[in-house]
Amino acid sequence: MLARAEQDTLAPGLDTLAREAEALTRVLHALEEEHDALVSSDAQRLESAIADKNSALEGYMTAKSARESEGIAQNLQASVANHPQLSAGQRATGVELASTIRTAGESCKTLNHRNGMLISALRDRTQQAINIVRGNDVGVTLYGQQGDAHLDGGSRVLGTA
Repeated sequence: MLARAEQDTLAPGLDTLAREAEALTRVLHALEEEHDALVSSDAQRLESAIADKNSALEGYMTAKSARESEGIAQNLQASVANHPQLSAGQRATGVELASTIRTAGESCKTLNHRNGMLISALRDRTQQAINIVRGNDVGVTLYGQQGDAHLDGGSRVLGTA
């Protein structure tokens, strides 16, 4: 990532790319925090991570929109490498920023997919537990007062959620 002083000297299009790369990096960190909160089953930390992720996504979408409004919408590396108003050094910086954006975007996609799979598994386990407590789960073995097994799960609800 570029130092703040370096960003101030960039051409306007590169400054936009730098802001987008920074915003996407924030999204990446927020997704990592979300995963850690999910794994640790920390509801308060998860709420905070989701709020951070939503804020970071909003910042990224704003930065992406600004870049697209400057006419840099597709194939960032080629657009920067062939930009007629950039010096060779600025082009190199732009290509590096475009690469950072691409790599961070791919990582965000992977982490978001991983978090989604984890959320799905946690939801399934929670639903299973609710079904057991409600007596709706088929194949659950409960034991009666005499120690005899009831494979049908019994007819009583163990509790309500």
